[in-house]
Amino acid sequence: MERIEIYTSKKKSFLLLIISIVFVLIGVWLLLESNKLSNLKAINPIYVHILGFITSVLFFGIGVYISVKRLLKSELALIIDPIGLNINPKKSLTDFIKWEEILGFEEIKINSVKIVVIRVKNPESWLKKETNTIRKKLMQFNIYSYNSPFNISSSGLDINSNKLNEKLNSYFEKYKN
Repeated sequence: MERIEIYTSKKKSFLLLIISIVFVLIGVWLLLESNKLSNLKAINPIYVHILGFITSVLFFGIGVYISVKRLLKSELALIIDPIGLNINPKKSLTDFIKWEEILGFEEIKINSVKIVVIRVKNPESWLKKETNTIRKKLMQFNIYSYNSPFNISSSGLDINSNKLNEKLNSYFEKYKN
């Protein structure tokens, strides 16, 4: 078996772009029409402005940025090779997991989204290695919720969850020792 590189999906990035643009437009509409809406519903226009700004600029504006970036150039999101698994090759060196450190994989579903939880030996040790505060908090949440600091969702990847599971398990069986 050789190295497998899995990239972000352009189709899914395009879908994210369309959805984000729709919500940005709704947010802009809320900003422009806040006075009319506040007269109809007896809502303070400041609340409508804040809601419109948060939904359009902050939240879905970031979605537009990320999707355009991924449409222009797919990002490497996952590497599976005989040595181990790198679940975030561009951003973190702590996310390289050797096969002998992996106990197995478990698939969970959250709102019909399949997520692969990577069971590792000593999950707390991975938390100590992480230097990024935000990533550390996410890892703490994952350990608390799923007893593992790592999980993979194929929702943004150029592979479906069944094939991802198949690849991970075949490499794990072959290289775990």
